[in-house]
Amino acid sequence: MAIQIKHRISGAVMFSLETGNIKLCLQSAVQSGAYLRGAYLSGADLRGAYLSGAYLSGAKVDGFLLVGKRPVLQLGPLGSRSDYLLAVLTEEGIRVRAGCFTGTLSEFSEAVKKEHKDGIHGREYAAAIQMIEAHAAIWTHEVEDAKAAA
Repeated sequence: MAIQIKHRISGAVMFSLETGNIKLCLQSAVQSGAYLRGAYLSGADLRGAYLSGAYLSGAKVDGFLLVGKRPVLQLGPLGSRSDYLLAVLTEEGIRVRAGCFTGTLSEFSEAVKKEHKDGIHGREYAAAIQMIEAHAAIWTHEVEDAKAAA
């Protein structure tokens, strides 16, 4: 079965690969130098995907428009499930996927405090939250600069 990465507005096929795995398709697209600005990636499970050098600003994940030069940050394995945490920088703020959790960074922080308190996994997730905040501060500055110039 072919997987296609399509443009979020035009629907044009930006990359296609004969595989049933979106992660492998996306990795192949990145490795081949495909330009994925505006790609529609909603529902894509990118845990473990190697996306070094991918330009994904303007792509959509779960209906949210990605912003910044490095809008995707993956950390792990960590936490009680030894799983990967995916943080994406969007026009509406930072979104997080970790295990069965999907939501904003502040919602994730509250869920961690409630579930793990100050235990080992709570401390590990707290460190990950700090990393996500630092990443967002570094890589979304050009978005803020562009808005200010407009």
